[in-house]
Amino acid sequence: MFNSLNGLRSLLALALLLPGLAAAAERPNIVLMLSDNLGYGDLGAYGGGAIRGAPTPRIDQLAAEGMRFTNFNVEAECTPSRSALMTGRMPIRSGTMRAVPVPGLPVGLAPWEYTVAEMLSDEGYDTAIYGKWHLGYVDDRLPINQGFDEWWGFPFSTDVSWFPDAVGFDPTLFGTPRLYEGKKGEGVKTLQPYDKKVRPYVDAIIAEKSVAYIKQHADSDKPFFLYIPWSLVHHPSIAHPDFQGKSGAGKFGDAMIEHDYRVGQVLDAIKAAGIEENTLVIYASDNGPDRAEYPYIGDTGPYRGYLGTVHEGSIRTPMMMRWPGHVPEAKVSNEIISINDIFPTLANIAGGEVPDDRAIDGVDQTPFILGEQEKSNRETVIFFAGDQFMAVKWRQFKIYMYGEKTGINERGYNQIWAPEAYNLELDPKEQNDLAMQNLWLLASALKPSFEYVYSVQKYGLILPGGEEPEIFEAALPFYSQEALDLAMGAIKEQAIKDMVKKKFVEMKESVIGK
Repeated sequence: MFNSLNGLRSLLALALLLPGLAAAAERPNIVLMLSDNLGYGDLGAYGGGAIRGAPTPRIDQLAAEGMRFTNFNVEAECTPSRSALMTGRMPIRSGTMRAVPVPGLPVGLAPWEYTVAEMLSDEGYDTAIYGKWHLGYVDDRLPINQGFDEWWGFPFSTDVSWFPDAVGFDPTLFGTPRLYEGKKGEGVKTLQPYDKKVRPYVDAIIAEKSVAYIKQHADSDKPFFLYIPWSLVHHPSIAHPDFQGKSGAGKFGDAMIEHDYRVGQVLDAIKAAGIEENTLVIYASDNGPDRAEYPYIGDTGPYRGYLGTVHEGSIRTPMMMRWPGHVPEAKVSNEIISINDIFPTLANIAGGEVPDDRAIDGVDQTPFILGEQEKSNRETVIFFAGDQFMAVKWRQFKIYMYGEKTGINERGYNQIWAPEAYNLELDPKEQNDLAMQNLWLLASALKPSFEYVYSVQKYGLILPGGEEPEIFEAALPFYSQEALDLAMGAIKEQAIKDMVKKKFVEMKESVIGK
């Protein structure tokens, strides 16, 4: 009888524990890989690869094993995209809307920000980053003080590897670019110079450290978050000697083949460790290719525009997710998703919290990526270039408030005489302006525009180098109203003018009240 009672008590105790054990088991390891300046048309899964002389079989396989996104939206350049990835917030809010400049300046991601690494760490995850940070040089803005337990890599962009060999380079102005490593609570160690001799070996080291980390943590009772921001394929796209001359597409093609191989090394390590079923793998690119000359330039596929613009070739990049048994296999979606969405989505998956004391631009996409619904939880994305409000994407349309940089006005942007609108499904290169025939499309840009202005007035913005948000009596210069005024001047029919004005007022009142 005694043994029977003990057995019953054990069963009851186990039953009480099971929900908690199940919840813990469902929290996956997370491996997030971010390529640098890889264009929409560079991968085989997106129409490039072998066609361009640089096959990418391992990344293509990853896409086939999970969900591939064809309307993944990022920021116009490196630092802003990485900031949005870490915080779920538009970089204009964080003071990170431009690439981090010379070392020593207190710019980058302010300690006030709450990163995805901090969120996951608070939920019991081990965290590590190997590769490019590009969100600040000074101590309190380095990754080991932004939620990561350990880091090996560099805080700047890869083009600095050119600097030491440049004619007239003066290290007293910029400092000699170097690699770094560090652990939380122990500070950062300075390693060897990061120059053109070292540049070809960087991603091999990133892969080696990532593989070792996966092996070390595979049997841990804690899940891990491994962030791998590769240096490839940012210029100078100089491949490891083992890959030089291996493609049919010059130096960039060689770098693409190496990049695919390095991604494969990480995937192989996950499989060898026996943790594929409980590891969410995310692969994406931070922005499209830059304007570097051949042989260092990538491909934007069917889109136009390069890094620094908000054309699709810059802000639409490859992205894929794999989590066996959870994320649907071999699924492709053209639904709109944003790099800002990764933070709240991972928070949901890991059981973490999204801060409610600040504006969060990302939305939780968990039901969408798990195949529980066909539609994304967003249909709109706002695009900035620096501090300039440039465009709004809504469904298959894109509405521009400002054009590309021209240098003809004080802000360095071409003020278009009226908003422009493009149907991206019919006109992916954004060449046929539909605005004048479809003025109703302006309404799609008004609501998110007002929501942004209202949120700035409520929560403030962190200025570059600032420590925390500052509240402004009015929003920063906002150009939707200005663009609307310009458009109104082009409308001749009074009835249409009245309709547009009425819609404008309705949208404003729906967001900030009467």
